[in-house]
Amino acid sequence: MNTELIRLRSDVVKRIRRFFDDQGFTEMLTPRLVGLPGQEPYLDPMWTEVHRVAGGGVQAGTFPAALITSPEYAMKKLLAAGFDKIYDLGPCFRDGEPWDGTHDPEFLLLEWYRRDAGLEALFQDTEALVRAVAPEVAGAAAFRRLTVSEAMKQYAHVDMEPLIADREAMADVARAHGQTVTDADTWDDLFFKIFLTEVEPKLGWNDQKTAFQPTFLYNYPASMAALARKDPNDPRFALRTELYIGDLELANGFAELCDANEQRARFLEERAMRASLGKHTWPLDERFLEALPAMGDAAGIAFGVDRLVMLIAGVLSISELMPIPVRERFLP
Repeated sequence: MNTELIRLRSDVVKRIRRFFDDQGFTEMLTPRLVGLPGQEPYLDPMWTEVHRVAGGGVQAGTFPAALITSPEYAMKKLLAAGFDKIYDLGPCFRDGEPWDGTHDPEFLLLEWYRRDAGLEALFQDTEALVRAVAPEVAGAAAFRRLTVSEAMKQYAHVDMEPLIADREAMADVARAHGQTVTDADTWDDLFFKIFLTEVEPKLGWNDQKTAFQPTFLYNYPASMAALARKDPNDPRFALRTELYIGDLELANGFAELCDANEQRARFLEERAMRASLGKHTWPLDERFLEALPAMGDAAGIAFGVDRLVMLIAGVLSISELMPIPVRERFLP
C-alpha cells in the first residue's frame, strides 16, 4: 500500500470539488443503485435485487437493481427538472472490466453538465479543470483539438469521410492496414481496429512522444454517439468529444441529445446490439425519455478521476491508487 498515492488521490478529489464550487456548480449526490441502468452495448452493469417488505399498505416485492456505470441518466433528469450547472463525483461500477492497468470494477467518476451549452463549453471547462487540478499534466500550450476525420488522416493516412456507412470499403481499408476482417465485423469494429492501433496511441503526445499534448478528439461518426446530438452541418457526425493525455483517454462528453423519439430509436438499436452479443437486456427508462425534452440543449462530460491521478503520479496501474486493490478484495 502506497500511502502517498492514496493521499494524492484524496487531495485531487478535494481540488476538483473546490474548482466546481468556485465555478458556481451544484454537487449532486445521485443514486448508485437503480432499476434501469444505461443501455450501452459494451458496458455491463453489476446486477442485484432490492426487496420491499410488506407494510403500510404495500405488498412485498422483489425488484431487479443495478449499480450505475455512470450517473448520466440521473443528471439529465435533474437538468430537465430545472437545475443548471451541476456535477457528480463518486464511485461507479462496471462488470467485465480488466482488473489492472486503467480499469477497476469500482472507480471514481466525475460528471458535469450545463444547460444551453455545446462542445465549446466542454472544451473550456475541461481544460480549465485540468489546469487547476493538475498543472504539471496540462502543460503550457493550449489543448489541441482534432476531429476524428483529421486524426485518421494525420496518423493512419485514411480519408475516412467517403467511407462512412460503407462497410465493404472500410473492410478493404482495414485489410490494407494489416487488420483481420471477419463477416461479423461492423463498420464501427473495422474503424476501431485501425483507430486503436494507429491513432489513439499518438493522440495525447507531442510528435516526439517526449511530452504530453492534451488533445480533444471530436465529431465522431454518428453511430458511435448514441446520446449525442448530430452535427447540424453534417449529420453523418455526432457532437461527441474525448480528451486524451499521454496514453490515457480521460473524458468522454456530448452535446446532449434531447429529442425523445430519436433517443428511443437509438436505445432500441443499442438493446438489439446487446441481444446480438448474447448480453442481458432490460426495458427502456421511460421516465428518462419523458424528461428528455425539458433538458434543452445541454452538454455534459464524464471524466476519469483515477486516470488523472495516474498521470500526476506517473504510475501505470489504477490499483496503485486504491486503499485496497481489487485483487485483495476478491482473491484469496
